[in-house]
Amino acid sequence: MLNLICKRLMNTLSTERIAAIDLGSNSFHIVVAEINPETQSFRVLDRLRETVRLGTFHEPQNELTVSDMKRGFETLQRFKKLAEGHYVTEIFASATSAVRESVNGKEWLQKIRDELGIDAHVISGIEEARLIYLGVLSATELVGRKIGIIDIGGGSTELIVADEQFIYHLSSTKAGALRLTEKDLQDESDLLQKIEFMENHIEGLILTKIQQIEEAGKFDFLVGTSGTVRTIANIDYRMHNFVDSENTPNLNHYKVSYLSLCTIIEKMIATPKEKRADAFDISKNRAEIILAGAIILKTVMRNLNAQEIFYCDRALREGLIVDKLLQKGIIKDRLQYQQTIRERSVFELANKYKFMKEHAVHVRNLSSKIFDQIKGILHNYGGKEKELLQAAAILHDIGSLVTHNDHHKHSYYLIRHSGLLGFNDEEVELIANIARYHRQSNPKDNHPNFQNLPREHKKLVKELSSILRIAEGLDKGHKCAIKDIDISPNLAKKKLKCKMISNIKGYDCALEKWSALGKSKEFKKEFGVDIDFVLQKTGKSLVSK
Repeated sequence: MLNLICKRLMNTLSTERIAAIDLGSNSFHIVVAEINPETQSFRVLDRLRETVRLGTFHEPQNELTVSDMKRGFETLQRFKKLAEGHYVTEIFASATSAVRESVNGKEWLQKIRDELGIDAHVISGIEEARLIYLGVLSATELVGRKIGIIDIGGGSTELIVADEQFIYHLSSTKAGALRLTEKDLQDESDLLQKIEFMENHIEGLILTKIQQIEEAGKFDFLVGTSGTVRTIANIDYRMHNFVDSENTPNLNHYKVSYLSLCTIIEKMIATPKEKRADAFDISKNRAEIILAGAIILKTVMRNLNAQEIFYCDRALREGLIVDKLLQKGIIKDRLQYQQTIRERSVFELANKYKFMKEHAVHVRNLSSKIFDQIKGILHNYGGKEKELLQAAAILHDIGSLVTHNDHHKHSYYLIRHSGLLGFNDEEVELIANIARYHRQSNPKDNHPNFQNLPREHKKLVKELSSILRIAEGLDKGHKCAIKDIDISPNLAKKKLKCKMISNIKGYDCALEKWSALGKSKEFKKEFGVDIDFVLQKTGKSLVSK
């Protein structure tokens, strides 16, 4: 927790300060920013980068080692002290490729949350790409132009095509500078042959992405972010201006041609690995992986037919700040489309699997009414948990496209592996589990999808899925027959009365009542109350909750 002095001091400031951390495979980055709600903007107060090297991509077990986790934890301790020195009210972090692919990454992030109080979560590859887009957009004026973005990280490369309002392509490929160095360039004997193999491998990985980008339409210019492109820009500037690293200015929006990139790669190949740091005036850590990063950049640019690339000094970490501003409702105009990314992503996934929209929306609305009317009585969840329930309600039946039998299990799989935008990995797991248990078996510890959840998440899944079960039962006939509900408690008798009003004149809602009653067993188990369902005569009206 942030210390009391920081909180009291923060109360005297007119603007809020927050810290965002990018837990990359090669390096960790922190940005401390001051938010100005009036101008819908932020100002960077401080930033820090440390090479951590979480990526162990050459190891088949995909496990963070004890030394990896210790090194990363100690880095985050320093980052936290930096953030507290600026009196931030919130510190949050997103983990990318190395943690995403490791078998023990989530356990390590839980330790970070518990012991450091940093809200750290894994994000999917395409969510990483979306956040990179937001970071670039915060420093780039598009005014009607379409932009292509490439971000080469330690473990993956993200490709984006977008304009100021809409995203046309997002993708993440397992081709990062650290990953390919460990895979192919630990030993640089037969270097030209290895590079040819690497280029063919990269082309194979990005082939479908390039085709999708071509289908999305041409972009007007290409931007590159993060360490590889920054280093290439610095090397190119020094080559043309005959200066050293101490006299190199900020190169935001600096242009590097494809021909210059090829020249730099040729010089790197001609320079022994152990001498590249001095030869190109770059850090030893970056020198170890820069050739692989440059090969990725060259291969992507060639396949995109891009003759030049502009460096942008904002990326994922700044995108996390922008996304937080969107969540807080501070950015309202310029990025209005992105402000609704979570809801739109849910509906896009539902449409992809041809969901029954009227039924799904009705179940969502009924779930929300139950959630709201028992809040403060049976639970104290807030808006975040309600949003997860609503997303699960919209998506609960999408597995029916595979088969009706066990469609709840298929729904779990489709949600879990869909890469819902705007949600972190933990939230996607919760949505998938809530949808999974809308029918048939209740959550059990021998279910693989449920058994590894933290205790508090198991409780959340049990309680929210029990609400979803009842809401789904109230639309058993898919007629949207229940217009409204009104829940009144009698806790002394451990009972709730749920009055239903029909949308259909003369319809007795017997099917819906029977189904909801049958599905309320799990609700009773979790909340300790029975529910009676009674039909309200249509002559009377109920106030919507």
